[in-house]
Amino acid sequence: MNKYFILFVLCCAFASESNNKFDWKTNLIPIVGQIKNEKYIKAGLLSGAQLYSGNKFLIHNNKDQIAKRNTYAWWIISLYLYGIIDAYVDYSLKNFPTENKKEE
Repeated sequence: MNKYFILFVLCCAFASESNNKFDWKTNLIPIVGQIKNEKYIKAGLLSGAQLYSGNKFLIHNNKDQIAKRNTYAWWIISLYLYGIIDAYVDYSLKNFPTENKKEE
């Protein structure tokens, strides 16, 4: 449990760097981009799903259940890529207008 807390603290430290440019180097850590975009619930859910998939991957790896292990490996990869792409899209749409202004 302590290693997950340390990982969370490191992610928050990377996310606290403020700049106006999307930085691919620090956002390759799965939840850093979500934290930078201030999407804390999404970051928590995404990291929880990744931890669950990683845990199931290790359990099935130790039991020599290759098919289930591979399924969870694909889930890990998919969630990782989803986190990176979603953080980039959220960052890109940050300044998008949210209200329709009617001209009179």
